[in-house]
Amino acid sequence: MTLITYLTRIHFADGVLEDALWSELESGKKRRPLIIADNEHMHGDLAERLLAGLPIKSRAETYCDIPPIPTEHCARQIADIYHESACDVLLAFGTSRTIDLAKVARVAIAHSGSIGRFTHKRGGSSRIGNALPDLFAIPSISGFGAAVSAHAPLVLKNGERTLMMCKNLIPAVTICDPLLTVNATAEQSASAGADAITHCVEAFLSKGYHPPADGIALDGLKRAMENLQPVLDNGSNIHARREMMAASLNGALALQKGLGACYAISNALELVSDCELDQGGLNRIALPRVLRFNEDAVQEKLQALARTLKMRKQRNFVEGVERCFDDLPLPKLLSELGIGPSQINEAAVIASSDLATDTNPKNIDTEDYLSIMRSVH
Repeated sequence: MTLITYLTRIHFADGVLEDALWSELESGKKRRPLIIADNEHMHGDLAERLLAGLPIKSRAETYCDIPPIPTEHCARQIADIYHESACDVLLAFGTSRTIDLAKVARVAIAHSGSIGRFTHKRGGSSRIGNALPDLFAIPSISGFGAAVSAHAPLVLKNGERTLMMCKNLIPAVTICDPLLTVNATAEQSASAGADAITHCVEAFLSKGYHPPADGIALDGLKRAMENLQPVLDNGSNIHARREMMAASLNGALALQKGLGACYAISNALELVSDCELDQGGLNRIALPRVLRFNEDAVQEKLQALARTLKMRKQRNFVEGVERCFDDLPLPKLLSELGIGPSQINEAAVIASSDLATDTNPKNIDTEDYLSIMRSVH
């Protein structure tokens, strides 16, 4: 078993799920876990492996009604179950939306009343406090954006879509088992790969000075670019699966430095869309265009990215990403995702006020966002 202590406790190894979960629950004397997972993850081999990691004397509750974006309503439902069943730990198993919902539920469990007062917009980050129930995150193929991050999107009871952000929201434990991704479809694998590449690239190019995050991002990018196609060629390639999970973890860890316009766009489109959108798919569409927009402001950094991938010129990097993404079995235009012009107009306003806009390497405003999204619509 490999234990990584960076931001949180991270177990990373093939087949580590059962041993890591058992040891963490035993050491914390946890006996009443509340499992938060969608129905897909609570059936078949994945569920059997999760349940096999529970100590014999454990009695678990489950919550499977996972919305596309975490809602205050669902968080309160989880809080009621947690209190009524005298639970003592949350286990979030699966996708980013599941893990994000569990983060919001931690706040609902610790605090009564409206969750709205704890949102970033209302200056509520400092009010969240550290008296939150423990959360163990067990990400599957598309869970790394949330597994080690300090934020979560949220829909309040009045329909307002907002963001919760606090370092105390980072899961206490994250368990990374590459074998959980072996049965993922080509589309799911491609989406996770596009997400990992985007996180690594945007973190490296973002404003600010964070050498550890830069190094982590470069390492993650190299792993992703070298192993994404082997995974798509053979989903049972354990080595490539392990390297892609490592790339996803690196991308999530590098988020500490900040991101950029691509992240702001995908967040905004998720907030305005009436249907569930895949963030990896959104990043696949937006990243090449965002790179072109930022290109003249980050030439030296693009050269560093090119050197990491053993490319001769910095321009080769942008073209290399475009070629890589063109080959992915994912939609190439926003219109293919059901996103209309009015939603783009609304998303551009939201994106311009996103925190990721502040760390984008080049100044960008609402009109720039409109131009970028319209060009890939």
